[in-house]
Amino acid sequence: MTFLAMTIALLLMQAWGSGERVHRDDWFQTFSQRLADAGLSGGVGIAVAVLVPAAVVQLLLGTLEDVLFGLPWIALATFLLLYAMGRGDFHSMLDRYRHQCRHEDFEAAYLTTLAELGWTSSSDNPGSPAEVHRLVQRGFLYEGYQRWFAVLFYFVLLGPAGALGYRLLQLSRDTFDSEVAERGLFFVDWLPARLLAAAFSLTGDFVGSRDELLQEFVNAPVDAHDLLESVGRASLGIKEPGVESDAGYGAVAEQQINETASLLLRSAICWVVVISLLVVLT
Repeated sequence: MTFLAMTIALLLMQAWGSGERVHRDDWFQTFSQRLADAGLSGGVGIAVAVLVPAAVVQLLLGTLEDVLFGLPWIALATFLLLYAMGRGDFHSMLDRYRHQCRHEDFEAAYLTTLAELGWTSSSDNPGSPAEVHRLVQRGFLYEGYQRWFAVLFYFVLLGPAGALGYRLLQLSRDTFDSEVAERGLFFVDWLPARLLAAAFSLTGDFVGSRDELLQEFVNAPVDAHDLLESVGRASLGIKEPGVESDAGYGAVAEQQINETASLLLRSAICWVVVISLLVVLT
């Protein structure tokens, strides 16, 4: 039933373009605020905000598993997986950045991406077009990871409650102490980020990225952002320091972001095939 719910959710995501139709987070913000008012903040508040809804969902799913041949379970699991997917329309974000690259408007690209991905920065201009592009590409690699791969990983590993818990932990960065939430995300991102990085290498430039992959894979302190950036760029064959001149860099940036989107898609297909084979064989 897990695989069927996952298949339905992915088909709906493909048809809708995003899961925005079911992304309503007001309840979580209200719940988090009540916890804060009750004196539960920091790690304790985050744990309660994430684990209590996940536990309630797990209990509800348990009662529905044998009802009407599991159809209510499949419907609820599909809804929860759609809800757990990343916020916003990722394809629209990529299209806007491509358009800004064509016009070489990298300051606007930086500010737009800053808002869309929820970054915080004290600078309105981080530097040269190459520096802006690297920062945006880093953000898109992690965004592609956290919006679908990490969610599917915990959906398969822990069920719908696991996928919900991951999304609530991501949302808790905006409602609780972001540093505490980031520490929690470091641990829950550690394994799935490395599995996606392996797919980057296998579906990209394996020869050029294998050393980077092996080095970062066993480097425990490296977080998901740094890991996905280093292995992702190596898998795309991007060499440092890159283009020295800013003139005409928009075309280079657009090509690289297209290749980044293709790498994410190939990696997604790779892991969907792996999951499908595991389901069939087991």
